[in-house]
Amino acid sequence: MGTQIGMGTEAWPLSGSERISKSSLKAWRQRKNGPGLWHLAMHLLALMLTGSFVYLSLGTWAVVLAWLMHGTVIVLLFAPLHECSHFTAFRSRWLNYAVGVFAAVVTIRPFFYFKWRHAAHHTYTQHAENDPDIIPFPASWKAYLLTILGVTYWSKTIGTYWRGITGRFNAIELGFIPATEIRRVCWEIRLTALVYVLVAAASIVLQSWAALTYWLLPRVMGEPVLRAIRMAEHTGAEESPNLLTNTRTTLANPIFRALYWNMPFHAEHHLATSVPFHALKRMHAEMRRDLGCIGSSYWAVHKQIVVHMLLNRRANTSPRV
Repeated sequence: MGTQIGMGTEAWPLSGSERISKSSLKAWRQRKNGPGLWHLAMHLLALMLTGSFVYLSLGTWAVVLAWLMHGTVIVLLFAPLHECSHFTAFRSRWLNYAVGVFAAVVTIRPFFYFKWRHAAHHTYTQHAENDPDIIPFPASWKAYLLTILGVTYWSKTIGTYWRGITGRFNAIELGFIPATEIRRVCWEIRLTALVYVLVAAASIVLQSWAALTYWLLPRVMGEPVLRAIRMAEHTGAEESPNLLTNTRTTLANPIFRALYWNMPFHAEHHLATSVPFHALKRMHAEMRRDLGCIGSSYWAVHKQIVVHMLLNRRANTSPRV
């Protein structure tokens, strides 16, 4: 990896943020507790509503739809986890820690591990080798569906927890976790794993299916929704250091945008990671004319990805004259 120089590195000098005016950036960067607490309350209310739907539909086929809805709201807790990893969700640092760790435990993602991995994603956005979160453009229906279903995600997650518990991170992980943070990352993973063991033990002792019914099963069922969202953020955008074109903003509906804590304004977030989620809509209004990759909806983005995938396959399989 190259030497870091502010945004990006010498080998991957991220550009585009220079288009933001200093006066606007100063206004947008103001951190507050109120918007984060309001969004958190809405998210918890949504969890209670979808959880109630699960309870009322148990014993019927409608429970499948209820699990999917509840699971979607659960996996969208990735948004506050993500925002708290930047310490911009709240003005109070302890709130960022507390909410971030809560969302991490529920979504089965180690908070500090994610923080450092995500920092590498922002440093090397869309770099074919150094961006740990880059999603290769699918070459076939099989590759597309496997990505959406998150088949490899769970094996990678289990591997992350095992390496964290044993303290044996691989070379890629040692590249983005600072040496001074390895001990803390390991202990967080071990404590989180202990929480899961205790929940499993309590479920067995009490002969309760509650954790499986209201958390684990819907959590797994909801993962494809998050995979589709995260795929739309960069897949098909330029694999270049230009933040105006290597990241996609998707114009989601207001309800979804609220549950996803304004993260559909993803290009704006990459242009200025210090801007809290609640200011991204204002940032979008000013920066929209400069953005080179905007999707009208998540459905439209995936339709575009599939069309390009099919065109690429046709071009690669066409007989050459």
